[in-house]
Amino acid sequence: MEWPPPSTSPSPSLVVRSPRQTVSLIRNRRPHRDWAPSSRSPSFAARDHGPKPSEVYGFVGSITTVIATAVYLAWAYTPEPVLQSLGITYYPSKYWALAVPSFVVVTV
Repeated sequence: MEWPPPSTSPSPSLVVRSPRQTVSLIRNRRPHRDWAPSSRSPSFAARDHGPKPSEVYGFVGSITTVIATAVYLAWAYTPEPVLQSLGITYYPSKYWALAVPSFVVVTV
């Protein structure tokens, strides 16, 4: 019985690739883009550009949180005579600066 001659190139399933080669192959692969007008609706370009609503809500929420925290800390730590000298005469009692966070922690 004769064995088949060894092939000069290994079969593709036996080739071992390093992670760097795999990433470069993925990066070099060009995506197929079908720009035929019948394949997409005319408004697809408007949806693909600009920030997503979740990104906008996240940005506005983070800015609002920072501003609310700054106002809260200013109110909690500023002495009452300083607030009155600035013309701020109506504000909640300083008791609530500790009571509300304590209630929230106990509730959670």
